[in-house]
Amino acid sequence: MAIVTVKGKNLEYAFIFGQRIVKCCGLAVFSALLYACGGGGGSSPGGTPMPTPIPSSSPSPTVTPTPTPFISGNNLDLLWMEPNSGLIRLSGSAGLGAFGVPVAGGHDVNGDGFADFAMASMLADPQARFDAGQVDLVLGSGAITQSIDSGVFPQGGNIVRIIGDGVREMAGSEIWMDDVNGDGLGDLLVARQNYSSSDRIGNGALSIIFGSTILSTLAAEGGVIDLRDPPDSIRILTLVGESALDRLGIWVRAGDIDGDGIADIAVGADQSDLQGTNSGVVYVVRGGEHLHVTQTQDLADLSTSPLDAHIAVVRPPPGAINFHFGATLNIGDLDNNGRAELLVGATINRAGASLRADGAPSGSAQGRGGAPRGRLYIVWDDNFPADWRGLDLVANGDLTGSLTELGGTDQANFSNRSFGEEILGGEDYDGDGEADLFVGDITGLASGRVDAGLGFVFFSAEGLKNLQTDIAGLPITQRMSVIYGPEAGTISSDTALHGDFDGDGIVDLVVASPHATALGRDSSGALHVLWGQSSWPEIIDLADQNQPSQEVFSLSNIWGAHGSAPGDTGDTLGYSAAAGDIDNDGRVDLIVNEMVGNGVAASSVDVGNLLVISGAAVSQAKP
Repeated sequence: MAIVTVKGKNLEYAFIFGQRIVKCCGLAVFSALLYACGGGGGSSPGGTPMPTPIPSSSPSPTVTPTPTPFISGNNLDLLWMEPNSGLIRLSGSAGLGAFGVPVAGGHDVNGDGFADFAMASMLADPQARFDAGQVDLVLGSGAITQSIDSGVFPQGGNIVRIIGDGVREMAGSEIWMDDVNGDGLGDLLVARQNYSSSDRIGNGALSIIFGSTILSTLAAEGGVIDLRDPPDSIRILTLVGESALDRLGIWVRAGDIDGDGIADIAVGADQSDLQGTNSGVVYVVRGGEHLHVTQTQDLADLSTSPLDAHIAVVRPPPGAINFHFGATLNIGDLDNNGRAELLVGATINRAGASLRADGAPSGSAQGRGGAPRGRLYIVWDDNFPADWRGLDLVANGDLTGSLTELGGTDQANFSNRSFGEEILGGEDYDGDGEADLFVGDITGLASGRVDAGLGFVFFSAEGLKNLQTDIAGLPITQRMSVIYGPEAGTISSDTALHGDFDGDGIVDLVVASPHATALGRDSSGALHVLWGQSSWPEIIDLADQNQPSQEVFSLSNIWGAHGSAPGDTGDTLGYSAAAGDIDNDGRVDLIVNEMVGNGVAASSVDVGNLLVISGAAVSQAKP
């Protein structure tokens, strides 16, 4: 066992290699190799006690303050990062984070010129409604220098709380932001995967809370939006699932499919039986002013609704039993024509999906499934004519437009298990002017590491158009980088985000390894920033000892702050993510969760937190 001493301020401290790091006495001069006094799973104290001071036998040297003590080489350590360094921490206070703490942000919902963000505590019990769920919408100030305790509510004018209607509804099972009615304000999409109509258990719902300046007033008054009885001043459109146990709202994203400049919505109901048991279905809702209404719309009864003209149904192929089509999805323009594609995963591997609706039979909530090894469907924009009405598409050869069907594979150095559990598309990671595609596999086998996770970047993704194959069958002209998770069990690439974080004009990609052991901190998690650059290697191994040299590929790591301790799981950094320019500096900022980070109160263990990390701070770790 090695002991290292550090001298300063007339004291000498001893640090023992092998212990988890915790900040000691404000000192921030230790090597990234030092493991000192620790705390687990959040901001509460605990873990290894403070080392005992040893009197110094020699004069103390002058210590030059380090301007950015949280940066070491190409790494950023969240343990040392304070709010004045470019960090917002929204501490959770309710629920159980182990099943998911979705985050969203990057749009201005109240019209004050600053982007806002939100965190869902989907297993919170507001007003004694067990697992009804709640979402805290934070109105941004334009600064990334804040610590917020969600347990103190009202919060002095910057939080609106949304609470679920029913028991086990899980309001906030997924959340997202975009402008879907075209009024210039961001809207908050709140999925409620276990919502039950009066005649259908677990059909699910999606509520669209439209942006308004009234949200500022509501926040100032400490207001709550109760989805059981919302205030008349806020417009909310709720879509409810067609059939019992459909689970509408398992996933939701937005993007412009029809090219009119307004974001459209894609929402999955992964347990729909339209094409076989749990085959799944996706609804595409055209964005526009027609959505800006207060209404509850049953998707089983669209024939007399004005919304019928604006909702398309996309099904998997017939016989897609247990495909869970739509459990993950996204929207992104892959062929640079100004109209985005619908990207749909046929796989699921998610703890939150194993939770059943109130009154649902045992075994009715499937947390695992999908096409063998996972599969990605790309329904290209030419399947969505500008004047579509009552559109019903099947993702097979009968489509009039283009279709891609790409499956996972088993190869010598990697093997897919859940290909398609994360999907991003439409950005250019190598600066060649062509859109790229990222697909994650939460439990992929990477270089012999079980459940390490795999990520795939497909460059110039337009080349995938009309292919029906697996990864092994792609043409040799298709450029691809495979990203290996750093350790067994890290489930890397299940979450990813992208944006131009350093402002150099090339979009950067961040993949998360939520269960990574960062600097000896078990399950603290890590984010890996793959900086946008012209040359990407075929394999990017995220294991510490195998990461490419900076001469070969520019990569930075963000280490989670706290590892596991008895009764307290490590932070699990990066199990949900979004991106947006929160501080208006022209650089995109990271919005991520600590899925089981601790809140401020002693009782708020493993509730989960939201972090906003400024692009400016992350850029300091760029090689």
